[in-house]
Amino acid sequence: MQESLFGEAQEFFGRGTLGATPLAASDPALNNVIQEVVHKRRGALEQRFAAVFRASVDEILDGRRTMRFDFSEVSPVEKSYLGAKVEILARDEFDFGHGTSLDYLIGGHEVDAKFSATGDWMIAPKNVGEILLVMEASEETSLFSVGVVRADEVLLRPRETRDRKRSFSAAGKGAIHWLIRDAPYPRNQMMELYREAPEAIESIFSSSGSGQKRVDELFRVLQGVHVNRTTVQTVAAQEDSSKRVRDARIALQGDGILILGYHRRHRAIASALGIEPITQGEWVAIRVYPAESDSAARQALIEGVAYRLAEYCDGPAPAPAIPNE
Repeated sequence: MQESLFGEAQEFFGRGTLGATPLAASDPALNNVIQEVVHKRRGALEQRFAAVFRASVDEILDGRRTMRFDFSEVSPVEKSYLGAKVEILARDEFDFGHGTSLDYLIGGHEVDAKFSATGDWMIAPKNVGEILLVMEASEETSLFSVGVVRADEVLLRPRETRDRKRSFSAAGKGAIHWLIRDAPYPRNQMMELYREAPEAIESIFSSSGSGQKRVDELFRVLQGVHVNRTTVQTVAAQEDSSKRVRDARIALQGDGILILGYHRRHRAIASALGIEPITQGEWVAIRVYPAESDSAARQALIEGVAYRLAEYCDGPAPAPAIPNE
C-alpha cells in the first residue's frame, strides 16, 4: 500500500520530491495523512494550494480598505496572523476536518498546520511527536512548498526560545515529505508593476479625487496589461471592481481606449487584435484607431468599422462603444 501511494504521488507531481524515508515507512498514521492530502488533488493540488497562499496574503494586505500592495508595509501583528489565515483557507479549500487538540483532522488523524515565510517552523511543546502539515510561501519569490512530517524529538534542535518552542534540525527538514516543493503561486500584481514601472504606479496613486479617478488612471497608464480584480479593488479602495471598470470604460472612450473584459464579444476583439487571452476577473486596456483600407495590421470589426491597435504617431480618435460585461 505504501509503495503504491508513493509511486502514485511521484507520478502525479512529476517532481520526485515525495518519497518514503525510514521514519515514514514505520509510521502508518503519517503515511495515511499523506495519502489523504494527495487524494484531495481534484482540480490540481498545486494550483489549489497556490490559490490559498495568494488569497491569504491578499486578505492580510486588505487592499480594498487600505490601498496597500507592499507586504513590507504590513505591521508585525498583521503578519503574525498570516499563518492563521493560511490555516483557515486551507481547511476550507480542502475540507479538512477540525481536530480536537490540533488544527485539522485528516484521515482520522490529528494534524497541526504550520506556516512560515522563511521555512523555519517553530514547534511548541504540544506539537512534539505530532503530525504537521508544514507550509511555506514567500512574497519575495512567489514560491511555496507544502509537506508533511511528524515532529519527533530527534528531529528538533535542542535550543528553545523563551516560550519553549524549537525549530527543525537539518535532519528534521530532511525528513519532511514534500508534496509540493518550490512551486510558483500567483504574484502580487501591484508589487510587480511597481517594481517594473514605479513612476506609473505613483502616477495612479497621486491622482487627485475619487477611487474612480485612480481606476481611470490605472487603465490610461497600464495599457496592454492584464489587470486583475485585486489590483482594481486596491486602486479603487472599493470592493465593486466591475462597476469601477465599467465607468472607466466610458471615461476613457474619448481617448480611444477600450477596456476589454471576459465578455464573449470582448474576448473576440482581443483575439482579433492579437491580445493574449483574457481570463475571468481580468481586464485589458488598449488604444485603438480606425484601420486604413490598405493596413496590414491585425484588425477587429466593431460595429461595422475595422479597428487596429493605435500607434504612437496616431492622432486622437474616440474608441467605439462595445457591450458592457
